Amino acid sequence: MRKKLVWLLSAVMVVSAVMLGGCGGKKVTAESIIQEVNANMEKCKSFTGDMNMDMTMGMSDGTEEQEISITMGGSLEATTDPVITHMDVTMDMLGMSVDMDVYAQVEGEKTTTYTGVMGSWTKTEQETPDTAAMENLYTIAGDGKNMTLAEKTEKIGDREAYVLTSTITGEELAGLMNSMGGDMTQGLGVDLSSMEAVVNMKVYKDKMVPASVSVEMKDNGEGIEIDGIVMKLGMTMVMNYSDFDAIESITIPEEALAAELLDTDAMMAEESELLEEAETGAETETAAE
Repeated sequence: MRKKLVWLLSAVMVVSAVMLGGCGGKKVTAESIIQEVNANMEKCKSFTGDMNMDMTMGMSDGTEEQEISITMGGSLEATTDPVITHMDVTMDMLGMSVDMDVYAQVEGEKTTTYTGVMGSWTKTEQETPDTAAMENLYTIAGDGKNMTLAEKTEKIGDREAYVLTSTITGEELAGLMNSMGGDMTQGLGVDLSSMEAVVNMKVYKDKMVPASVSVEMKDNGEGIEIDGIVMKLGMTMVMNYSDFDAIESITIPEEALAAELLDTDAMMAEESELLEEAETGAETETAAE
């Protein structure tokens, strides 16, 4: 479940990044705003903020229904050289609350993630999406012509902000995940074609940097069928940016660096075996009845 949540968070963050791409025009349009924000973010050395995620999963086998609600929220900080992200978050699920300290560092083709829970640390590694694949993500947003700029700005505190919106279809979401490489969608067993993401971006008018990005992902109401189980998904994530270039560096704790490296391939294989055993057991019980 934790790996699926990490995947969903990763997916949402990539969708947010997509909205920073594009090419601009001479007047104030969605395209010109995206161009300027993208240029400013490329020069940004660090940023801080906070994020909140609410997700619901409804599952039904035709006779019984179950709904699971998951919330996650906390602070976030990141640097661009080196590329390190730090999240201090709390996750609530099934009546339980878990505090997590997460660091992720990108080093060339490798991304290392350190996760601390109750003083215990784990470490995993995965391949970093190559530059070409990341550049292909911008084709989803194109040149920004599919984005809508609100006629009026919005007040955030005492500052004005532009408001831009866009909708990403399920097919585009699937293409986005495939362009990142790996087997993300296959690992989830989810057909994203029945989903869509509505993206809302607010940009500070005075500095032309993002104030917030919100992403709402939902299915078409019919749900997604996985091995005879119909799953209905809904998720909203909001990321608020607070300061830019306010921190110089992020230090990963020594105990995190010293954590044992987990074999994620072996873990996924073990999960697959356990799932197959559970399905076989269920089929055997049904046949016996």
